[in-house]
Amino acid sequence: MRKKLLVAKFGGESLVSSRVRNIAANHCKSLLDKTEKLIVVVSAMGRKGDPYATDTLIDLISSKSSDMEKDRLMICGEVISALVMATVLRGMGIRAVALTGWEAGICTDGVPGNARIVSVDTTRIEESLKKQRVVVIAGFQGVAPLGYLNTLGRGGTDTSAVVLGVALEADEILLYKTVDSVYTADPDKVPNALKIERISTEDLRQMAWHGAKIVHPRASEIAGDADIKIAVMSHNTGEKVTEIEPFMLRSGKYITGVASGPDAAQFRVRSDNSSSMHEFYSRAFGLVAEAGVSMDMFSVFDSSAMFTVPLEDKEKVIEVLNFNNIDHETISPCAKVSIVGAGMHGIKGVMARFSSALDKAGIDMLQTVDSHATISALVLLRQRDEALRVLHREFIEQ
Repeated sequence: MRKKLLVAKFGGESLVSSRVRNIAANHCKSLLDKTEKLIVVVSAMGRKGDPYATDTLIDLISSKSSDMEKDRLMICGEVISALVMATVLRGMGIRAVALTGWEAGICTDGVPGNARIVSVDTTRIEESLKKQRVVVIAGFQGVAPLGYLNTLGRGGTDTSAVVLGVALEADEILLYKTVDSVYTADPDKVPNALKIERISTEDLRQMAWHGAKIVHPRASEIAGDADIKIAVMSHNTGEKVTEIEPFMLRSGKYITGVASGPDAAQFRVRSDNSSSMHEFYSRAFGLVAEAGVSMDMFSVFDSSAMFTVPLEDKEKVIEVLNFNNIDHETISPCAKVSIVGAGMHGIKGVMARFSSALDKAGIDMLQTVDSHATISALVLLRQRDEALRVLHREFIEQ
Protein backbone atom coordinates (compact mmCIF):
# COMPACT_ATOMS: atom_id res chain seq x y z
CA MET A 1 0.00 0.00 0.00
CA ARG A 2 1.42 3.38 -1.03
CA LYS A 3 2.20 5.65 1.91
CA LYS A 4 1.15 9.30 2.12
CA LEU A 5 4.12 10.77 4.00
CA LEU A 6 7.51 9.54 5.19
CA VAL A 7 10.14 11.39 7.21
CA ALA A 8 13.80 10.57 6.47
CA LYS A 9 16.66 11.89 8.58
CA PHE A 10 20.29 12.04 7.41
CA GLY A 11 23.21 12.73 9.73
CA GLY A 12 26.37 14.69 9.06
CA GLU A 13 28.48 11.75 7.92
CA SER A 14 25.80 10.90 5.36
CA LEU A 15 26.15 14.37 3.79
CA VAL A 16 29.84 15.27 4.09
CA SER A 17 30.77 14.85 0.40
CA SER A 18 29.06 14.97 -2.96
CA ARG A 19 29.43 11.18 -3.21
CA VAL A 20 27.53 10.39 0.01
CA ARG A 21 25.01 13.19 -0.64
CA ASN A 22 24.20 11.51 -3.93
CA ILE A 23 23.72 8.22 -2.06
CA ALA A 24 21.32 9.98 0.32
CA ALA A 25 19.49 11.57 -2.60
CA ASN A 26 19.12 8.16 -4.28
CA HIS A 27 17.62 6.81 -1.05
CA CYS A 28 15.12 9.66 -1.20
CA LYS A 29 14.34 8.84 -4.83
CA SER A 30 13.69 5.21 -3.88
CA LEU A 31 11.40 6.31 -1.05
CA LEU A 32 9.35 8.37 -3.48
CA ASP A 33 8.41 5.11 -5.21
CA LYS A 34 6.70 4.14 -1.94
CA THR A 35 5.23 7.44 -0.74
CA GLU A 36 3.42 10.43 -2.17
CA LYS A 37 5.37 13.01 -0.16
CA LEU A 38 8.68 13.06 1.74
CA ILE A 39 10.14 15.18 4.52
CA VAL A 40 13.95 15.09 4.69
CA VAL A 41 15.59 16.33 7.90
CA VAL A 42 19.34 17.00 7.74
CA SER A 43 22.27 17.60 10.07
CA ALA A 44 25.28 19.81 9.35
CA MET A 45 27.66 18.23 6.84
CA GLY A 46 30.49 16.20 8.34
CA ARG A 47 32.32 16.32 11.64
CA LYS A 48 34.92 18.61 13.23
CA GLY A 49 37.44 19.74 10.62
CA ASP A 50 34.95 19.60 7.77
CA PRO A 51 34.14 23.14 6.55
CA TYR A 52 30.49 23.41 7.65
CA ALA A 53 30.37 21.00 10.59
CA THR A 54 29.00 22.31 13.88
CA ASP A 55 32.31 21.99 15.77
CA THR A 56 34.18 23.70 12.94
CA LEU A 57 31.77 26.63 12.99
CA ILE A 58 31.88 27.05 16.76
CA ASP A 59 35.68 27.26 16.66
CA LEU A 60 35.36 30.43 14.56
CA ILE A 61 34.25 32.55 17.51
CA SER A 62 35.62 33.36 20.93
CA SER A 63 34.72 31.37 24.02
CA LYS A 64 33.56 34.72 25.41
CA SER A 65 30.70 34.85 22.92
CA SER A 66 27.26 34.54 24.45
CA ASP A 67 25.28 31.30 24.25
CA MET A 68 22.74 33.03 22.02
CA GLU A 69 25.50 34.10 19.62
CA LYS A 70 26.82 30.55 19.53
CA ASP A 71 23.34 29.26 18.73
CA ARG A 72 22.98 31.67 15.82
CA LEU A 73 26.29 30.49 14.41
CA MET A 74 25.71 26.77 14.94
CA ILE A 75 22.38 26.73 13.11
CA CYS A 76 24.20 27.76 9.90
CA GLY A 77 25.59 24.26 9.30
CA GLU A 78 22.14 22.67 9.06
CA VAL A 79 20.79 25.53 6.95
CA ILE A 80 23.63 25.08 4.43
CA SER A 81 23.05 21.33 4.45
CA ALA A 82 19.31 21.71 3.75
CA LEU A 83 19.87 24.09 0.85
CA VAL A 84 22.53 21.86 -0.69
CA MET A 85 20.42 18.72 -0.31
CA ALA A 86 17.40 20.37 -1.94
CA THR A 87 19.62 21.40 -4.85
CA VAL A 88 20.92 17.83 -5.27
CA LEU A 89 17.34 16.50 -5.34
CA ARG A 90 16.25 19.08 -7.91
CA GLY A 91 19.26 18.05 -10.02
CA MET A 92 17.72 14.55 -10.10
CA GLY A 93 14.43 15.96 -11.38
CA ILE A 94 12.67 15.84 -7.99
CA ARG A 95 10.57 18.85 -6.95
CA ALA A 96 12.12 19.94 -3.66
CA VAL A 97 12.39 23.00 -1.43
CA ALA A 98 14.48 23.75 1.67
CA LEU A 99 13.22 25.26 4.94
CA THR A 100 15.12 26.33 8.03
CA GLY A 101 13.93 25.00 11.37
CA TRP A 102 12.12 28.22 12.25
CA GLU A 103 10.56 28.49 8.79
CA ALA A 104 9.27 24.95 9.41
CA GLY A 105 7.45 26.23 12.50
CA ILE A 106 9.58 24.54 15.17
CA CYS A 107 9.20 26.50 18.43
CA THR A 108 11.45 25.96 21.46
CA ASP A 109 11.51 26.79 25.16
CA GLY A 110 14.31 29.32 24.61
CA VAL A 111 17.19 27.55 26.41
CA PRO A 112 20.35 28.34 24.40
CA GLY A 113 22.37 25.34 23.27
CA ASN A 114 20.04 22.69 24.66
CA ALA A 115 16.50 23.81 23.88
CA ARG A 116 13.44 21.60 23.93
CA ILE A 117 10.78 21.70 21.25
CA VAL A 118 7.46 22.87 22.72
CA SER A 119 5.32 23.06 19.58
CA VAL A 120 5.34 22.79 15.79
CA ASP A 121 3.22 24.95 13.49
CA THR A 122 3.06 22.77 10.39
CA THR A 123 1.27 25.34 8.20
CA ARG A 124 4.25 26.28 6.03
CA ILE A 125 5.40 22.67 5.66
CA GLU A 126 1.92 21.59 4.54
CA GLU A 127 1.71 24.48 2.07
CA SER A 128 5.12 23.53 0.67
CA LEU A 129 4.06 19.88 0.31
CA LYS A 130 1.16 20.94 -1.92
CA LYS A 131 3.71 22.27 -4.46
CA GLN A 132 6.71 19.99 -3.88
CA ARG A 133 7.23 16.25 -3.46
CA VAL A 134 10.08 16.77 -0.97
CA VAL A 135 10.57 19.37 1.76
CA VAL A 136 14.11 19.41 3.17
CA ILE A 137 14.24 20.82 6.71
CA ALA A 138 17.28 21.92 8.70
CA GLY A 139 17.37 19.90 11.91
CA PHE A 140 18.82 20.75 15.33
CA GLN A 141 17.11 24.14 15.52
CA GLY A 142 14.01 26.19 16.23
CA VAL A 143 12.87 29.62 17.33
CA ALA A 144 12.38 30.78 20.93
CA PRO A 145 9.37 32.77 22.21
CA LEU A 146 11.19 36.11 21.85
CA GLY A 147 12.38 35.33 18.34
CA TYR A 148 15.87 34.11 19.20
CA LEU A 149 17.19 31.09 17.32
CA ASN A 150 17.98 28.03 19.40
CA THR A 151 19.82 24.74 18.92
CA LEU A 152 18.53 21.51 20.44
CA GLY A 153 21.74 20.01 21.82
CA ARG A 154 24.08 17.51 20.19
CA GLY A 155 22.25 14.91 18.16
CA GLY A 156 19.19 17.15 18.05
CA THR A 157 18.43 16.40 14.41
CA ASP A 158 17.03 13.03 15.53
CA THR A 159 14.69 14.98 17.80
CA SER A 160 13.67 17.30 14.95
CA ALA A 161 12.83 14.34 12.73
CA VAL A 162 10.75 12.51 15.32
CA VAL A 163 8.87 15.64 16.41
CA LEU A 164 8.09 16.55 12.79
CA GLY A 165 7.00 13.00 12.06
CA VAL A 166 4.59 13.08 14.99
CA ALA A 167 3.29 16.57 14.20
CA LEU A 168 2.67 15.72 10.53
CA GLU A 169 1.23 12.27 11.34
CA ALA A 170 3.76 10.60 9.06
CA ASP A 171 3.37 6.92 8.20
CA GLU A 172 6.93 6.20 9.32
CA ILE A 173 10.15 7.92 10.42
CA LEU A 174 13.37 6.59 8.91
CA LEU A 175 16.66 7.44 10.61
CA TYR A 176 19.54 6.87 8.20
CA LYS A 177 22.79 6.02 9.99
CA THR A 178 26.29 5.14 8.79
CA VAL A 179 26.30 2.12 11.14
CA ASP A 180 25.02 -1.22 9.82
CA SER A 181 22.74 -1.87 12.82
CA VAL A 182 21.77 -0.98 16.33
CA TYR A 183 23.91 -3.16 18.61
CA THR A 184 23.62 -4.66 22.08
CA ALA A 185 26.76 -2.66 23.00
CA ASP A 186 29.28 -0.35 21.40
CA PRO A 187 31.22 -2.69 19.06
CA ASP A 188 34.37 -0.62 19.60
CA LYS A 189 34.27 -1.47 23.32
CA VAL A 190 32.60 -4.90 23.17
CA PRO A 191 33.79 -6.93 20.15
CA ASN A 192 31.07 -9.56 20.66
CA ALA A 193 28.23 -7.03 20.44
CA LEU A 194 25.21 -8.41 18.59
CA LYS A 195 22.94 -6.75 16.05
CA ILE A 196 19.46 -5.83 17.27
CA GLU A 197 16.79 -6.27 14.61
CA ARG A 198 13.90 -5.08 16.81
CA ILE A 199 13.92 -2.93 19.94
CA SER A 200 11.15 -1.38 22.02
CA THR A 201 10.95 2.38 22.35
CA GLU A 202 11.38 2.02 26.14
CA ASP A 203 14.61 0.03 25.80
CA LEU A 204 15.82 2.42 23.11
CA ARG A 205 15.13 5.36 25.41
CA GLN A 206 16.95 3.74 28.31
CA MET A 207 19.92 2.76 26.13
CA ALA A 208 20.15 6.33 24.83
CA TRP A 209 19.95 7.97 28.28
CA HIS A 210 22.62 5.61 29.56
CA GLY A 211 25.11 6.54 26.89
CA ALA A 212 24.42 4.37 23.83
CA LYS A 213 24.85 6.52 20.73
CA ILE A 214 21.94 5.09 18.79
CA VAL A 215 19.22 7.72 18.74
CA HIS A 216 19.23 11.00 20.65
CA PRO A 217 17.68 10.48 24.14
CA ARG A 218 15.00 13.14 23.65
CA ALA A 219 14.04 11.65 20.31
CA SER A 220 13.78 8.27 22.02
CA GLU A 221 11.50 9.76 24.69
CA ILE A 222 9.20 11.34 22.13
CA ALA A 223 9.14 8.11 20.15
CA GLY A 224 8.09 6.27 23.28
CA ASP A 225 5.11 8.58 23.78
CA ALA A 226 3.90 8.46 20.17
CA ASP A 227 2.34 5.52 18.37
CA ILE A 228 4.37 5.94 15.19
CA LYS A 229 6.62 3.58 13.26
CA ILE A 230 10.35 4.33 13.45
CA ALA A 231 13.20 2.46 11.83
CA VAL A 232 16.99 2.77 11.72
CA MET A 233 18.22 2.53 8.13
CA SER A 234 21.68 1.81 6.75
CA HIS A 235 22.97 4.74 4.72
CA ASN A 236 25.35 2.37 2.94
CA THR A 237 22.72 -0.06 1.68
CA GLY A 238 19.42 1.74 2.13
CA GLU A 239 18.08 -1.30 3.98
CA LYS A 240 16.14 -1.29 7.23
CA VAL A 241 18.48 -2.61 9.96
CA THR A 242 16.51 -2.08 13.18
CA GLU A 243 12.80 -1.62 13.78
CA ILE A 244 11.74 0.41 16.82
CA GLU A 245 8.52 -0.97 18.28
CA PRO A 246 6.14 0.96 20.61
CA PHE A 247 5.65 -2.08 22.86
CA MET A 248 7.90 -4.28 24.98
CA LEU A 249 9.22 -7.25 23.03
CA ARG A 250 9.02 -10.79 24.37
CA SER A 251 12.15 -12.40 22.96
CA GLY A 252 13.07 -14.63 25.90
CA LYS A 253 15.91 -12.31 26.92
CA TYR A 254 15.12 -9.70 29.53
CA ILE A 255 18.29 -7.63 28.98
CA THR A 256 18.49 -5.76 25.67
CA GLY A 257 21.96 -4.27 25.92
CA VAL A 258 24.76 -2.71 27.92
CA ALA A 259 25.86 0.91 27.73
CA SER A 260 28.21 3.41 29.33
CA GLY A 261 27.83 7.10 29.96
CA PRO A 262 30.29 10.00 29.64
CA ASP A 263 33.36 10.34 31.86
CA ALA A 264 32.33 11.38 35.36
CA ALA A 265 33.60 12.39 38.79
CA GLN A 266 32.07 11.04 41.99
CA PHE A 267 31.55 13.37 44.96
CA ARG A 268 30.79 12.47 48.56
CA VAL A 269 29.64 15.42 50.67
CA ARG A 270 29.32 15.35 54.47
CA SER A 271 27.17 17.37 56.84
CA ASP A 272 28.73 19.49 59.59
CA ASN A 273 25.73 18.53 61.80
CA SER A 274 24.74 22.20 62.20
CA SER A 275 21.58 21.68 60.15
CA SER A 276 19.08 18.92 59.53
CA MET A 277 19.91 16.32 56.92
CA HIS A 278 17.12 17.62 54.70
CA GLU A 279 18.48 21.17 54.86
CA PHE A 280 22.02 19.95 54.17
CA TYR A 281 21.09 17.93 51.09
CA SER A 282 18.92 20.73 49.75
CA ARG A 283 21.72 23.25 50.21
CA ALA A 284 24.49 21.09 48.72
CA PHE A 285 22.49 19.90 45.74
CA GLY A 286 21.07 23.38 45.17
CA LEU A 287 24.51 24.98 45.06
CA VAL A 288 25.72 22.52 42.44
CA ALA A 289 22.57 23.01 40.39
CA GLU A 290 22.89 26.81 40.59
CA ALA A 291 26.39 26.44 39.16
CA GLY A 292 24.78 24.94 36.06
CA VAL A 293 26.11 21.43 36.66
CA SER A 294 24.00 18.33 36.00
CA MET A 295 24.13 15.65 38.73
CA ASP A 296 23.48 11.93 38.50
CA MET A 297 23.56 8.75 40.61
CA PHE A 298 22.32 10.19 43.92
CA SER A 299 22.88 8.08 47.05
CA VAL A 300 21.91 9.48 50.47
CA PHE A 301 23.16 8.18 53.82
CA ASP A 302 22.72 9.43 57.42
CA SER A 303 25.15 12.33 57.32
CA SER A 304 26.54 12.21 53.81
CA ALA A 305 25.50 11.89 50.20
CA MET A 306 27.12 10.80 46.95
CA PHE A 307 26.48 11.97 43.41
CA THR A 308 28.30 12.18 40.10
CA VAL A 309 28.90 15.06 37.70
CA PRO A 310 30.43 15.20 34.21
CA LEU A 311 34.22 15.05 34.53
CA GLU A 312 34.56 18.38 32.73
CA ASP A 313 32.62 20.03 35.59
CA LYS A 314 34.69 18.54 38.43
CA GLU A 315 36.76 21.64 39.17
CA LYS A 316 33.71 23.90 39.08
CA VAL A 317 31.96 21.72 41.68
CA ILE A 318 35.07 21.60 43.89
CA GLU A 319 35.23 25.40 43.79
CA VAL A 320 31.54 25.72 44.73
CA LEU A 321 31.80 23.27 47.63
CA ASN A 322 35.01 24.81 48.96
CA PHE A 323 33.57 28.32 48.80
CA ASN A 324 30.57 27.19 50.85
CA ASN A 325 32.65 25.19 53.35
CA ILE A 326 31.06 21.85 52.46
CA ASP A 327 33.29 18.91 53.34
CA HIS A 328 33.77 16.60 50.36
CA GLU A 329 35.82 13.87 48.73
CA THR A 330 36.04 13.02 45.06
CA ILE A 331 37.04 10.04 42.92
CA SER A 332 37.75 10.38 39.19
CA PRO A 333 37.82 9.62 36.36
CA CYS A 334 34.86 7.26 36.51
CA ALA A 335 32.13 5.97 34.21
CA LYS A 336 28.65 4.58 34.70
CA VAL A 337 28.04 1.15 33.15
CA SER A 338 24.48 -0.14 32.79
CA ILE A 339 22.42 -3.10 31.73
CA VAL A 340 19.16 -2.15 30.05
CA GLY A 341 15.96 -4.10 29.62
CA ALA A 342 12.38 -3.28 30.56
CA GLY A 343 11.81 -7.02 30.75
CA MET A 344 13.91 -7.32 33.92
CA HIS A 345 11.15 -5.74 36.02
CA GLY A 346 10.01 -8.24 38.66
CA ILE A 347 12.71 -10.82 37.88
CA LYS A 348 14.66 -11.93 40.95
CA GLY A 349 18.43 -12.16 41.20
CA VAL A 350 19.40 -9.69 38.47
CA MET A 351 21.32 -7.42 40.84
CA ALA A 352 23.06 -10.44 42.35
CA ARG A 353 24.25 -11.59 38.92
CA PHE A 354 25.27 -8.03 38.02
CA SER A 355 27.41 -7.50 41.12
CA SER A 356 28.83 -11.03 41.11
CA ALA A 357 29.98 -10.74 37.49
CA LEU A 358 31.85 -7.51 38.21
CA ASP A 359 33.29 -8.86 41.46
CA LYS A 360 34.68 -11.98 39.77
CA ALA A 361 36.40 -9.73 37.22
CA GLY A 362 38.00 -7.69 40.02
CA ILE A 363 35.99 -4.57 39.18
CA ASP A 364 34.92 -2.46 42.15
CA MET A 365 31.46 -0.90 42.17
CA LEU A 366 31.89 2.60 43.60
CA GLN A 367 28.13 3.21 43.61
CA THR A 368 24.97 1.64 42.21
CA VAL A 369 21.53 2.83 41.13
CA ASP A 370 18.63 1.01 39.52
CA SER A 371 15.19 1.49 38.03
CA HIS A 372 12.50 -0.77 36.61
CA ALA A 373 14.48 -1.04 33.35
CA THR A 374 18.14 -0.51 34.29
CA ILE A 375 20.86 -1.43 36.77
CA SER A 376 23.94 0.78 36.80
CA ALA A 377 27.27 0.83 38.59
CA LEU A 378 29.92 3.50 38.80
CA VAL A 379 33.39 2.10 38.04
CA LEU A 380 36.81 3.55 37.48
CA LEU A 381 37.20 4.77 33.90
CA ARG A 382 40.14 2.44 33.29
CA GLN A 383 37.84 -0.51 34.09
CA ARG A 384 34.87 0.67 32.01
CA ASP A 385 35.44 -1.37 28.86
CA GLU A 386 36.19 -4.56 30.79
CA ALA A 387 33.04 -4.00 32.85
CA LEU A 388 30.97 -3.68 29.67
CA ARG A 389 32.44 -6.88 28.25
CA VAL A 390 31.85 -8.75 31.51
CA LEU A 391 28.21 -7.63 31.73
CA HIS A 392 27.64 -8.37 28.06
CA ARG A 393 28.94 -11.92 28.51
CA GLU A 394 26.80 -12.42 31.62
CA PHE A 395 23.48 -11.13 30.28
CA ILE A 396 23.61 -11.10 26.47
CA GLU A 397 25.95 -13.83 25.25
CA GLN A 398 24.84 -16.62 27.60
